[in-house]
Amino acid sequence: MDRYTKGFVVASLLYFFSAALLGIWMGSADTGGWVRFAHVHFNLLGFMAMMIYGVGYFILPRFNGRTLRWPSWVPVHFFIANIGLIGMVATYPERPSTGFVLFAALSVISAGMFAGNLGATMLLEPKPANADEEPSSTTAAVTEDGTEEKVQAQAAPRIDPDMRVGEILSRWPQTVEVFVGNGFSSLGNPEHREQVKRIPVTLRMACQRHNVDLESMVSKLSAAIAPSSAPTGSAEGKPTPRKSAKGKLTRGETIGADDILGAILAVYPETEKVFRKYYGDGCFSCPGQATESVKQSALMHNVDEKRLLAELNRAAGF
Repeated sequence: MDRYTKGFVVASLLYFFSAALLGIWMGSADTGGWVRFAHVHFNLLGFMAMMIYGVGYFILPRFNGRTLRWPSWVPVHFFIANIGLIGMVATYPERPSTGFVLFAALSVISAGMFAGNLGATMLLEPKPANADEEPSSTTAAVTEDGTEEKVQAQAAPRIDPDMRVGEILSRWPQTVEVFVGNGFSSLGNPEHREQVKRIPVTLRMACQRHNVDLESMVSKLSAAIAPSSAPTGSAEGKPTPRKSAKGKLTRGETIGADDILGAILAVYPETEKVFRKYYGDGCFSCPGQATESVKQSALMHNVDEKRLLAELNRAAGF
């Protein structure tokens, strides 16, 4: 959790404790309307609402595989919600008053910010990560006279570790030889291949079951379907720039902000030490690993995204 998301949860617990104390006061003495108002609103707008704010900001974007639409709103929301609630309780005895109305309006605005931010996160399409960059299908070439011109490059097909084995065999029949030569001898039988095409077994699962190195298998299959475009980096030994879709990371490509944690660990297991450093052991059993990107995880764990990316790419050998 980042600072303000955690702050909502901590504030929620403090309001809950305060409401409990006020409840004891109400039960042991003949209190006025202010105590009842404070007790009710510390429970509703303090305990319940702020717990929902904190948990909602942390859980819902992650479960939808998206980054919070407007993360800069969260600190503003935190202060507005707390100022509004405390101000309402403090000015209640003065009702009707301009001060009470203003503080009540802040509480309504804070609820609207939460609903708008999470609603936009879940319902609107995510913002392009690099909208100002050139399309990935465009590359530069040097002509005979030494000038540089842009040419259209055909996107190379990629093998994803979570792609079904049956889909790979159906789309690229030439991969049969790679499978057979790397421990999947049963796929040499045409009848067995047809059966496999109907079974939802991913390449990752198949490699684990046959004790085959996943990275090596992905590289060999990629080379088989596009020998001239296998992910081996540039001719000068520099890392290949990102050309694939979100989450479709392959060996030889640099790690980007939109890459999924699980995909990074599968392609570059050497990055485990970096994730362990920033996120602890819980990262490796968290279900969010399958949908959470580097950008999302950095936001949720209050980690500097650029520093995390730099360390991940360094661990991957770039």
